[in-house]
Amino acid sequence: MNEKMNIKTLLKTKQAILESKLSILIDHPVTKGDQCESAWIDYFRSFLPNKYAVDKGFVFDAEGNVSEQIDIIIYDALYTPLIFGTDSGEKFITAESVYAVFDSKPKIQKSTIEYTNLKISSVSKLKRSSRGMINAGQIVAPRALTHIIGGILAVDSIDSKNIKKYMDDYLYIDIGCAIKSTSFIVSRDNKNKMIDFKFSSSDESILSFFYIILDELYKLGTVAGIDIRNYSDTTLSSMKIMKEDL
Repeated sequence: MNEKMNIKTLLKTKQAILESKLSILIDHPVTKGDQCESAWIDYFRSFLPNKYAVDKGFVFDAEGNVSEQIDIIIYDALYTPLIFGTDSGEKFITAESVYAVFDSKPKIQKSTIEYTNLKISSVSKLKRSSRGMINAGQIVAPRALTHIIGGILAVDSIDSKNIKKYMDDYLYIDIGCAIKSTSFIVSRDNKNKMIDFKFSSSDESILSFFYIILDELYKLGTVAGIDIRNYSDTTLSSMKIMKEDL
């Protein structure tokens, strides 16, 4: 009989690699900004299915509203178009395609939670469309817009009890990970009031976050279909794309 694979050991190895990489970058002030973001982006790309793309950049809507610069954006790679990318690797991503956005900081504390909440809100407040689709020859009605997951990523953190205390005020943050301290997830009711707060031990921070983000993305399913006609309406002057029922 073959020996069983130790899944926890494999994932702990990924945690050690990420922690080592980020710790080196944090201690090197010349490189710590973009390089820390890149380390997290590489981490997400190492395990997320191909339906998800991961980049840094900006999110915009059909009316031309643009978010703050976002460190890590998880967005749809199958059904929504990528409008524009820069030579430095930043992407301009349609609001409809976004699953989750994260801010990368050296430490989770009140000031970084407040700043991250502001950046996430600049994405969540953008206008998004939802369009029906054709599946196996049948017209499927537009689905409801999915929640955009907001999170904060760091190397270290304040105590989990203090993080929980701040979550009552910073409503756009759903999950977080500080690789030397904890990972956490916030549950809220339909009025956005916190009803639960779960956090991990320090030795399982990345392991917990791995399962948290995969589970949260699974619960979203696929983002609603983008109505590209809304974008054509604001950019084309010589013609209009016809709008049928679908």
